[in-house]
Amino acid sequence: MPIDDEVLIKYARSSNIASDLDNEVLSAIGQKVHQGYEIDVESRSEWTQKMDKAMKMALQVSEPKSTPWPNASNIKYPLMTTAAIQFAARAYAAMVPGSDVVKGKVVGSDRQPSEQGARDTKRDRAHRIGKHMSWQLIEEMEEWEEETDRLLHIVPVTGLAYRKTYYDPMKGRNVSVLVMPDKLVVNNKAKSLETSPRITEEFSLYPYEITERMRSNVFMEMDLGPSNDDDGFDEDAPHIFLEQHCWYDLDEDGYPEPYIVTIHRDLMKVVRIVARFEEEGIEINKKGQIAKIEPVHYYTKYPFIPSPDGSWHDIGFGILLAPINDSVNTSLNQMMDAGTLQNTGGGFIGSGLRVKGGVIKKRVGEWKVLDSTGEGIAKNIVPLNHPGPSAVLFQLLGMLVDAGKEIASIKDVLMGETKSNVPATTTLAMIEQGMKTFTAIYKRLHRAMKKELKKLYRLNSIYLADESYYTVLDEEKAVAREDYAMDDMDVVPVSDPTVVTDMQKMARAQFLMDFLGDPMFNGLEIRRRLLDAASIEDPSNLIVDEQPPDPQAMLENAKFELEKAKLQLEGQEVQSKIEKMSAEVQKIQLETEKLVSELHNPEEDNSGLISEINRLQQEGERLKQISDQKDVDGLKLENERQLTHAKLELEEKIAAREAERKDRELEVKAELERAKLEQEAKIADAQLKQKALSETAQRKSQEAISKVQVKATKGGVLRR
Repeated sequence: MPIDDEVLIKYARSSNIASDLDNEVLSAIGQKVHQGYEIDVESRSEWTQKMDKAMKMALQVSEPKSTPWPNASNIKYPLMTTAAIQFAARAYAAMVPGSDVVKGKVVGSDRQPSEQGARDTKRDRAHRIGKHMSWQLIEEMEEWEEETDRLLHIVPVTGLAYRKTYYDPMKGRNVSVLVMPDKLVVNNKAKSLETSPRITEEFSLYPYEITERMRSNVFMEMDLGPSNDDDGFDEDAPHIFLEQHCWYDLDEDGYPEPYIVTIHRDLMKVVRIVARFEEEGIEINKKGQIAKIEPVHYYTKYPFIPSPDGSWHDIGFGILLAPINDSVNTSLNQMMDAGTLQNTGGGFIGSGLRVKGGVIKKRVGEWKVLDSTGEGIAKNIVPLNHPGPSAVLFQLLGMLVDAGKEIASIKDVLMGETKSNVPATTTLAMIEQGMKTFTAIYKRLHRAMKKELKKLYRLNSIYLADESYYTVLDEEKAVAREDYAMDDMDVVPVSDPTVVTDMQKMARAQFLMDFLGDPMFNGLEIRRRLLDAASIEDPSNLIVDEQPPDPQAMLENAKFELEKAKLQLEGQEVQSKIEKMSAEVQKIQLETEKLVSELHNPEEDNSGLISEINRLQQEGERLKQISDQKDVDGLKLENERQLTHAKLELEEKIAAREAERKDRELEVKAELERAKLEQEAKIADAQLKQKALSETAQRKSQEAISKVQVKATKGGVLRR
């Protein structure tokens, strides 16, 4: 039915909706919240039992043991403890590598300016956001890094842990606190935190903290009485509260809205109700009805390994290693008990041996005098021999320990223990293979951390001051709420989910060093990544962005430009000579063709032809001399090649001293080589054509002379 969305807007702005509701409605809400909490607790009861046992095993809790005798051996082998510590040691350094934890990520093209102005690009905003959020996590939110360390020790044991991210009005800042997995109750059939109909957090408050919240109008004013403390009456004992993120239809329109309801667990009294949605998240259809309400999510799940059966609670070493760890503990304790029996001894004493004074006690190195012969003592004392620890059981123990290490990926090579004769490449391959399982888990944690950062990003877009100032390394920086625009910017962890160990980082940095000097790669960024991989503090202070000009390089560059101009001038001269020779060759061709046409006319006087032939012969000799000139031109080409070789050596020196200018030098080199090759090709082609024309002219001249002589001979015969 049609509704008035003003009611929901009022609820969205209210600091405590419970103060506007009557007691009957509050009582019904409290009972429903508590009932849903009990249902979810029951759904995960089996998981809770396993986690209690796993936590005791990880904490090395030793309990009294009465079999096979009172206070028998009850050693807890630290297989699970070692696995959790090793995992946390690697993950913590990878997720919190230093003061930079967050980096801004541009959504869309980063070449376009941001909305703040043409001079303020998206990349600039991304850099400011990354620096500011890193400062928030490391400096302002003092609890974040310490609780991240705790989280990474809890997740491998229990299989999951939670982070709650919200704005705390009591502290006046954002907080992102660790929530233990047993304190956040989610139904075991849930698929995700975003779609679960209810999420209940169990937390405790001391009486003075309750009073603070009531006087700050966070909680409703009411008398909660003393706490139901299990240890007896203690007026300062904490009270247990339930904060449930659920859906409830307060406006009675048939569509439930997302709220956060806080109740006293034992009294089931509602102390606070706030909306879990914003005004912008309410969608109204054409009929005026609520079509959808987008809830605000507070919790982030940090998983270890997804449960194969699809249940909500992921699995950790507490489930994976518990059976093997139990077997290892049993085998180890049996061996200890067998050794105890073997060392303590015991046996039987016959009735024929009588000792005055009853039981005899002796000290080490002491000899006692007995009223009996040695033969009588030997016959009446029968010791009960125990075989001691079993060798087969010891081998079985080793096999179980190795199997547990394979599951936990805590091989000796990953713990820094390797044999001295193993090649480095083999060791790197073993580390890479051993880190496969860990890298997959670390990627899941990386995704979870990205979700947490997005929640902080949203809070900054709402609660951050219009312009906020903070200090990093004695340098004051500024960030504005407008920087946290929700449509063109994203935030991600600065850590790389595929690189976990320092050795992997250094290997990748060394790979990039092969491209140093390549015009297609940024040399400064390559050097910066190499310093980051080596964990060098403040690498930007060590790298010079703009290298000062080298006087020697400038002098050699000037020489290079001079040689280039000289070669260009010589090329122009050669081209002019080629054009002149081509014109002369064309002239000879025309004259030869004219001579041939005249030879075909027998009526004309041959005296002019003979003189013309003589001239052509002289011209042929001259062309032959020009053809012989090719040796001189070849020497000139050799000199040009030597000059080109010297120029290439000069270019290599310049490239080694000034890598930034290599792009331009390569372009000049390519252009010069291309021009030289074209000139050489033209010269060679002209010379070949010249030689061919000269030979053709000589051949035609000889043919013409021969024809004239034959003709002259025939004419003389006729005259005679």
